[in-house]
Amino acid sequence: MRTSLHLSSARSAPRPAAPGRRSVLAAGLVAPLALALSACGAQAGSDRPLVVVSCYGIEYAARLVAGDAAEVASLAKPGQEPHDLELSVSEIAGLEKAEVIIRIPGFQTALDEAITARGLEDRVLDVSTVVTLLPVEEHAEDHGGEETGADGHEGHDHGGLDPHMWTDPTLLAALATALGEHLGAVAPEEKETFTASAAEAVRLLEELDVELQQTFGAVEGEKVFVTSHTAFGYLAQRYGLEQIGISGIDPEVEPSPQRLLELQQVISERGVTTVFFEESASPKVAETLARNVGVSSASLDNLETHLDASKDYRAVMRENAAKLVESWA
Repeated sequence: MRTSLHLSSARSAPRPAAPGRRSVLAAGLVAPLALALSACGAQAGSDRPLVVVSCYGIEYAARLVAGDAAEVASLAKPGQEPHDLELSVSEIAGLEKAEVIIRIPGFQTALDEAITARGLEDRVLDVSTVVTLLPVEEHAEDHGGEETGADGHEGHDHGGLDPHMWTDPTLLAALATALGEHLGAVAPEEKETFTASAAEAVRLLEELDVELQQTFGAVEGEKVFVTSHTAFGYLAQRYGLEQIGISGIDPEVEPSPQRLLELQQVISERGVTTVFFEESASPKVAETLARNVGVSSASLDNLETHLDASKDYRAVMRENAAKLVESWA
């Protein structure tokens, strides 16, 4: 049964009980199993192709393409950063039940290793073959070489590429098209269905892109924002924004005291009014920085996990845009 994967479903995943990444790790490990077991009755005997994804932004596009003709399961666990993904033995074995595994190379080492160990490369839809992933240094602040924590240890290795491509809806549209083609090859009898669903996904995402262009385009002058980690580089590139990160791509990296002093100067000189933190992470550093400079702090949703079932990807993207625009008013 496909649901033996112990994967979570973002449609019914509970909101994390606390903002810290690891504070509800135990709950995150239990919830996917419970959800999988509760879904067994509905999905038993299903012969629909299974698509495995690793974060909410990509899951949103995958569900649009899959519709009722395929199943989508996410490896993202409530209360855990997708960057920190760990797979149980049963989850690794369960990957073999997937017809398509959407992977961003370097984003989740555990998934990369499992694919290699199980010889599943022929089932992978590699995002880097569909869209151009940006080098980290192309839009992250220079932190003095390799990304390291305050204790000198290196952070997660993303292969020098920024994985957060879903913050540009046009890139997500390109991935939707590729997934439609992939699923059409896996299930030829449903090829027309997947092609049509992918086209509708592209329409919705391109419609969102036009909205965001209008929203950001209405702002005159510099559109600079400071955020806890540089998860919005694709958004910034697409809409002409300037992202300044407290830390870099890795959310686990703590900024040095020197970096915080540099940021205080930047905030004052650039007229930044708000320091943003991510809803899935602790706001402590961002709030302290904002307080020291005398500006506001607010949250942005990086869409790595689905934090609020009442808001889909498009709603969160609009909400993020509104918060950014408000900070420039």
